[in-house]
Amino acid sequence: MSVNERKEILIVTGENSGDIHAAPVVKELKRLHSDLHFFGSGGEALKQEGVELLADVRDLAVMGFSEVPRLLPRLRKLKRAILQRVRSSLVPLAILVDYPGFNLNLAPALKALPHPPQILYYIAPQVWAWRAGRIQKMRDFIDRLAVVLPFEELIFSRAGIRTQFVGHPLLDELNEIQAAPKSNSALAGLTIALLPGSREAVVKRHLRLMLASAEQIHHQCSSLKAIVARAPGLDLRLFQHSARASDWISVNPDSRTALRLSDVAAVCSGTATLEAALMNIPQVVVYRTSLVNFLIARYAVSLPNISLVNVIAGRKVAPELIQDDFTTGNLTNLLIEMLENEPRRREIQHSYDEVRQLLGAPGAAAKTAAMASEMLKL
Repeated sequence: MSVNERKEILIVTGENSGDIHAAPVVKELKRLHSDLHFFGSGGEALKQEGVELLADVRDLAVMGFSEVPRLLPRLRKLKRAILQRVRSSLVPLAILVDYPGFNLNLAPALKALPHPPQILYYIAPQVWAWRAGRIQKMRDFIDRLAVVLPFEELIFSRAGIRTQFVGHPLLDELNEIQAAPKSNSALAGLTIALLPGSREAVVKRHLRLMLASAEQIHHQCSSLKAIVARAPGLDLRLFQHSARASDWISVNPDSRTALRLSDVAAVCSGTATLEAALMNIPQVVVYRTSLVNFLIARYAVSLPNISLVNVIAGRKVAPELIQDDFTTGNLTNLLIEMLENEPRRREIQHSYDEVRQLLGAPGAAAKTAAMASEMLKL
């Protein structure tokens, strides 16, 4: 097939999680339509699916409001490159994946082109948590919306956006590695997973406190082990202290493997909290950011809980240690309670079952690809 015969499809994501969730959508769309060529921004997962990358997610990820100015020149350059490519290639469809700070700015610019693409937005901005005014921009510029949280379909549909709940992509991604923790009633022989985050600045804030907590527990039980999860793309030097510290702490480049091998976990707030829940691992959710970011977030966010697992459950299923509450002592106490208190573990796991049911059935990528396929035929 010549370049002139293929259809150019834009796909844009700016974070590792979006890259992972988007790749199966591309794979399914290629199965449905052999004449598609994808370009845009992403990471290793999209690259493996043959997507032509104009930018890599490792250069685009933003963590906190204070980091945005540093990335603005890079984001402007990417936006210009995308618009130039879409203008010259007559792209029929753009799939925007999460990353609302950039994608909700890109959408109106795409629609302003002489021959604008249809826009499918996959994984909606969390307007129910903060900046609800963004829903107006979505209504004006998004043609269809694929949401992954059950309550979002009603929110966006009421706002006049054509919306479909497709289920959460983690239900497919974790299908083969779901695991239940061991049911020991003592500390002996147990393992703690430490998931400090997926960005360098966050890991630096979290890992020291997590390791100190694990060491305190290890003093009480020398057979205890800890696994530190190193997210993709993070410099191994961030974790060298962990690897050198002792023979009871190991570093694993796969957070899901770390969770599968563990009995309890300390998890940075984010998608990983939902991973832990779907893998049935009792967890303590932690998060600490700069004072500027924290003050802005406290003013802007209207939810009583910040972790996805608690938001979906509608109550505090997993304890949260946020900002000044995230101390070594507080984390140690909560982890020990989960390790020693089997009824408490069972209570948490029962709540996880409810969360799993709320997330619907597997097949998010296939359902999203079907939506995209319908749009291509219009």
